[in-house]
Amino acid sequence: MFAAPNKFNLFTAVFLFVLKAYCQQPSKQAVMQGKLTPLRQSFDVTHYDIHIKVDPQQQTIAGSNQVHFKAVKDLKQLQIDLWSTYTIDSIVYNGIQLESVSQFNAYIITLPSIVAKGKLDSICIYYHGKPPIAQKAPWDGGFVWSKDVNGKPWVGLACESLGASSWLPCKDHWSDEPDSINIHLEVPEGLIGVCNGQFVGKRKGFQSGWECFEWKTQNPINAYNISINIGDYVLLSDNYRSTLSDTIAPMLLNYYVLRGNEQKAETHFKQVSRMLDVFAYYVGDYPFWHDGYKLVQTPYWGMEHQSCIAYGNQFENNEWGFDFIIVHESGHEWFGNNITASDPADMWIHESFTTYLESLFVERTQGKQKAIAYLNMQKQNIKNKQPLVGPYGQHYHGRTDNDIYYKGAWMLHSLRTMVDNDSLFINMLRDVNKQFRHKQVSTQELTDYISMRLRIPLNRFFNQYLYQSSLPVFEYVIQQGADEKQVVRYRWANAVNNFDMPVYVTVTKNKYEFVTPTKGWQVLDLNYFDENDFKIDTTRSLIQTKRLDKLPQ
Repeated sequence: MFAAPNKFNLFTAVFLFVLKAYCQQPSKQAVMQGKLTPLRQSFDVTHYDIHIKVDPQQQTIAGSNQVHFKAVKDLKQLQIDLWSTYTIDSIVYNGIQLESVSQFNAYIITLPSIVAKGKLDSICIYYHGKPPIAQKAPWDGGFVWSKDVNGKPWVGLACESLGASSWLPCKDHWSDEPDSINIHLEVPEGLIGVCNGQFVGKRKGFQSGWECFEWKTQNPINAYNISINIGDYVLLSDNYRSTLSDTIAPMLLNYYVLRGNEQKAETHFKQVSRMLDVFAYYVGDYPFWHDGYKLVQTPYWGMEHQSCIAYGNQFENNEWGFDFIIVHESGHEWFGNNITASDPADMWIHESFTTYLESLFVERTQGKQKAIAYLNMQKQNIKNKQPLVGPYGQHYHGRTDNDIYYKGAWMLHSLRTMVDNDSLFINMLRDVNKQFRHKQVSTQELTDYISMRLRIPLNRFFNQYLYQSSLPVFEYVIQQGADEKQVVRYRWANAVNNFDMPVYVTVTKNKYEFVTPTKGWQVLDLNYFDENDFKIDTTRSLIQTKRLDKLPQ
């Protein structure tokens, strides 16, 4: 998901209003959805076969999900998540209808016999009901029931904050992704249904006046990324070739836009290929090549639905000359979809890296100075009120700021400065995407790997920026030395123990060099006379600075 600098106040207001309950003591429902209970740990989802009929007129859905799974240990019960606002019509296991016990938007299902460890099996849940209506998608989540300019139904879905169980019976935990999915989306005749992955085919619906569109992914996908889009769409296509390998077959770029927008889209979406080239340079080729890349016009701003990105930015570029939604949401294909946080508490992994990719895109296309200006524009939105890592095990989406975006991006920018080797830093980004390709990862696993790959002990660095809300403060005092040149005494304040991030300062007039403060005062002899020539480069590191009149007693 995203927050744009010029819409920051809207983002915050919506989060405060819609998600304020998460900022308080977690409810039993939030814990039930967010915790890896023993019943969840006992099975691994391998495939979803989803059949869903969406009725725009009644604003209802009905269907089924055949959940294929592998028993991680001997099991007799399963936890399947689905909001209790729906009616479960039946639960079928090997032709047998089963009963279930409802617990806080989850259903505990007892199987007729034990499924042995390692066995592949499946269970099918049939259901129907009215899904939640999103008041301000994608932030609050749910279905968006809209109409196009011709009065035809136009439907979208975004459920990251609510979870996929707000519309689909599933294992609603980020740590487990099906290896593939099939979606059979039934819509009124005259409309087109668009979902993730490759289009398989279209057939008549089970009832007259309906048509069914089938889609399939070949790659793992997180449940909240499963997408439903319905509208009077026109398909535009283009080919994209890898800039890193001549042996990979071209990938089809598909754009589903509302009828009447074809000409605007054909021109505006030409920037997609350039963007994919830039991201390939920094983080490797597009990670869902076999599922393809799609932009689908939606009645809300946007969302990073894997291989099926929701696009609602009205074909507009920002002041930096690119379409923010295309660049940011596509960046999530690497960070968020290819690499997925195993718990929403670690959502900084999605947003920090993706937001930093924006500035890297600017750097690659417009130069480093423009990229610094872009970062400085984002910097004004950093609040330093909450740690970037949230509480675990409670489906946490309770942030009231944008720090996982902008502070996180500046943290990575500071890390790049600390590494002081762009080749090493970029290779680390590429290798992260290889190491954790199509996997779920925790903060600890990711930061341990980054530290190993960069060959730098980074536990204090990440402890400061991920687990502390406030910034380290570079305190300094300038004094006149014996030879009338200046002496600066400096230290870290408000920093974790043994914090050792270097800072760029002018040791020599107009020439920046690294110094590494500690919590104790250090002294630096300057080779110039005017104290105003001492400068700290705050375009490279996310710190606060404080000049003191004299050393504290």
